[in-house]
Amino acid sequence: MFGFFYDFIILCALFLVYSFLGWIIEVVFTLFSEHKFINRGFLIGPLVPIWGTGAILITLILKPQDSLFNLVISSAFIGTFLEYVVNYLMEKIFKVRWWDYSHLPFNINGRVCLGSSCLFGVGGVLVVKMINPFLFRTFSMVKPSYFCIIIMVLIMLVLVDFCVSFNIIHKLKVSADLVRKDYTEEISKKVKETLMSKSIGFRRLLKAFPNIKFSFKGKR
Repeated sequence: MFGFFYDFIILCALFLVYSFLGWIIEVVFTLFSEHKFINRGFLIGPLVPIWGTGAILITLILKPQDSLFNLVISSAFIGTFLEYVVNYLMEKIFKVRWWDYSHLPFNINGRVCLGSSCLFGVGGVLVVKMINPFLFRTFSMVKPSYFCIIIMVLIMLVLVDFCVSFNIIHKLKVSADLVRKDYTEEISKKVKETLMSKSIGFRRLLKAFPNIKFSFKGKR
């Protein structure tokens, strides 16, 4: 029983590590492109869950002995599918388009694009061939009981972050509905400017997702 539980804890640890690595990658990319620090992701903490989730799926589905071609194609498909589903669900749940690739070539409904798919493909190979083996060796160096306690505490903190962040997202959408007058690009811009002045939580989200698009009720 402990073996199954420990395997679950390992997956949780991988989720945390890759979510943190994803946050670092996005922050560094934004730092170079925007020349300023932006806390990426919808969580308050330094995690981008979609990266961790993608890494977990790749770990569970793909094997180190798979061919390089299979690893690249499968990782690209897994990452692209996950990004599309997450974008779609978050838009349906919160009525907000968090990111949009419509301005990039070879995109599908603005939710995914060829560039991100290629990144997933390369990243998957690194996960399976290099990073996972290193992490497994590192995890094994920690006493299992201590390791489980540390990861469980971190997961509980992440769950609290999820609850707080989702509450902020909900309030963001409600506030957007209250201050909007019409659904145009100009009004949408004014809505974001108004929300930026309301709370620290709103400002962080709107900076993390500068291309956010609101789907207002009763839009014309």
